[in-house]
Amino acid sequence: MTSDSHHRSIWSRWRPGLLIQNAIALMISSGGTAVIGVVFWAVAAHLSSATVVGRTTAEIAAMLLLATLAQLSFGSIFERFLPVAGEFTYDFVKRSYLICTAFGLVLAVGYLALGFGRSFLPSSLGWKLLFVVAVVLWTIFALQDSVLIGLRASRWVAVENIAYSVAKLAFLPVSIVISASDGIFVAWTAPVLFAIIAVTWYLFRHRIPEHESTSTASGELPSTRTLIVLASAQYASLLSSVFLPSIVTLIVIQRLGPIANAHYYLPAMIASSLGMFCWGIVRSFLVEATNEPGALRHHANSTIRALLIVLLPSILLGYIFAPTYLRIFGASYAAHGTTLMRMLLISLLGGSVMVFYSAFAWLDQRVWWMTVRNIATSVVYLVLVYVLIGHFGIDAIGIAGLVNSGITVVVFLPISIRRYLRT
Repeated sequence: MTSDSHHRSIWSRWRPGLLIQNAIALMISSGGTAVIGVVFWAVAAHLSSATVVGRTTAEIAAMLLLATLAQLSFGSIFERFLPVAGEFTYDFVKRSYLICTAFGLVLAVGYLALGFGRSFLPSSLGWKLLFVVAVVLWTIFALQDSVLIGLRASRWVAVENIAYSVAKLAFLPVSIVISASDGIFVAWTAPVLFAIIAVTWYLFRHRIPEHESTSTASGELPSTRTLIVLASAQYASLLSSVFLPSIVTLIVIQRLGPIANAHYYLPAMIASSLGMFCWGIVRSFLVEATNEPGALRHHANSTIRALLIVLLPSILLGYIFAPTYLRIFGASYAAHGTTLMRMLLISLLGGSVMVFYSAFAWLDQRVWWMTVRNIATSVVYLVLVYVLIGHFGIDAIGIAGLVNSGITVVVFLPISIRRYLRT
């Protein structure tokens, strides 16, 4: 055997499978955007007042909420069914884009017409138009990540998201100089347009045609009725999970003020970024299990190992160094947000159980069971935040997160274990 052949043989044995490769790409995407996001908000916190940061985070949260609702759960549909869509991939993606962007437009206009966001959105007509455009653009921006994942091209998710994050960071100082009150939002939104143009060109000119020509699947998507049932179940679950941070943001602003919201938002952003690591691993599991249902146990084992390797050390280090991380933004963020950040990190243990269970629910097309349980735990979380925030301040959010995590482990872990044993 030649030296080159020997090296290739060693690499083939040690090279991670496609599940782990795509999971690593998604973790790089989440990690890279999280790190750059920390720098972004650190710069924003030093260049703008806490009041501006708090108001802008509420504005961004509203925009992301509407964009997420506008996706109509097509992100999960893409990741579950694009691997087997075959020759119907192009039409399926195109029609889904049109439906979701139209719905995003309606949602954004309706949101403004009903007077929501009046406490933090600028009142000028031009700014309202920018907000509507931002919602539509972000809808596409989020959907195309799921298309890339479903087509097993997750490495481009990392490239796209990190490039976008670098661009918004680079644009931030200039944007704040142009508009001290609204520059953060402009910097956050403007680079999305360029990311959409690049990824749309790649998908429709290269990746989708390649997938249609090489796919071994029969190209039979579920019936329209089945898709509606699955999407509506996921959408109901989405409403409970996505509305929670947005509602919490509004509660914090109304009960404690925009400065407290800034102290809440940044620890929550760091903790949720780690949660995205776990979600990225499980999303890769769903795609690979769909492509290779006969290797479900193998993919599940790889996913469990990856979750443990990523989650446990990250929670431990995050708990220890929470004050150090938050001090990057300023002394007040460390003083008021350390306890909250630690509780939110610990609560990710329950979140990892939930996302793993969710993957099995999608594989079995039993999403409504997941939805009912998810809504129940979300109601408990929100009630606790509302009841406790007057006494504990923003730490009430961490307490509610720990309780919610405990309920999730008790309810979903036994179900997940039983489902795993049946693979």
